[in-house]
Amino acid sequence: MLENMSALAIIPKAKAIGAQRLTHEDYRALMRKRSVLEVMATLQNHPYFKHSLAGLSQTNLHRQQLEDALSRDVFYKYGRLMRYSFRKGHFGSYFIIRCEINELLSKLRLLSIGMTAQYIVQMPGFLTLYTSFNLIALAKAGTAEECEKVVSTTPYAKILHSVLPKNGAQLDYLACEHAFETYFYQFVLRMIDNDLSPRTAADTKKLFLYEAEIYNLDLLYRAKAFFGSQFKPPVLRKLLLPIYGVLSQKSLFALADTHDLNAFLQLYNTGRAGKFYGVRNADFAGTRDAQSARVLYRQAEKLLHFSSSPQTALAALLCLANLERSNIINVIEGVRYGLPPEQIETFLKF
Repeated sequence: MLENMSALAIIPKAKAIGAQRLTHEDYRALMRKRSVLEVMATLQNHPYFKHSLAGLSQTNLHRQQLEDALSRDVFYKYGRLMRYSFRKGHFGSYFIIRCEINELLSKLRLLSIGMTAQYIVQMPGFLTLYTSFNLIALAKAGTAEECEKVVSTTPYAKILHSVLPKNGAQLDYLACEHAFETYFYQFVLRMIDNDLSPRTAADTKKLFLYEAEIYNLDLLYRAKAFFGSQFKPPVLRKLLLPIYGVLSQKSLFALADTHDLNAFLQLYNTGRAGKFYGVRNADFAGTRDAQSARVLYRQAEKLLHFSSSPQTALAALLCLANLERSNIINVIEGVRYGLPPEQIETFLKF
């Protein structure tokens, strides 16, 4: 009973944090700035980012520094909400699972391209006290097998073992990503069923189903656009996450089976995917990712505004915070390279 009453405080707190987010007009003002210095000065004075960006240099800002600060900002927002929930095994623990998987995949990606020691440079120090395995030990690992030893007491060991290369073969990063992302979405969907009422569960699931579906659609688009000869339909089918929301397995497989980008776009744009997530084209600039993510943004914004469930309010705020992180990076990079405001706006996810 005490836990339930305490957790209810998450709802107004999440809404209060969400109310401080940048508005569309704030973004338009940032896009009209003439330098990164002006953008950073504005953000550092904004209540939503005032604390997380306070220590960053305005004149010598590296993208990695910005990404680290914004990731820390999302994590601290999570921490501010979790002080009202102290029950073990609660739904909110999904966020730590997400963070842990992100770090494992970052390390495995670097290993797959021969950058064994690079992870220590980008390791988020603020996470070291919260993960179920030692991030410093992960940074020191020189092979995927050594990574498996680092996570030996966690569920990740079994997942990683299933994708370890055999007979001296090179680590297949895409196989790793598929295995860990599949685990995450299946885990979080089970958590929702276990921790939320049926009606609340249905709404909250949409956030994660849309997210997984966008992952699948982006994977197919990139494969058709850039790696058509490398990723044949049987390979693509195996790389798709077995998570279905708006689209059925049959629909996703049909998209995977198209023989080139033009055929993919024709089927995508005339089917349910295009109607729900927006039309795609052969523009490789990256705006296609923003368009589909806007569906996710609108769903999260709606849930944050109307939901009376602490778990749903938490998930919606964190979803919006991650999209906001991406938006800020795109604005700063756009201003850095002198893109016009109307072009920068096409990359934003709101």
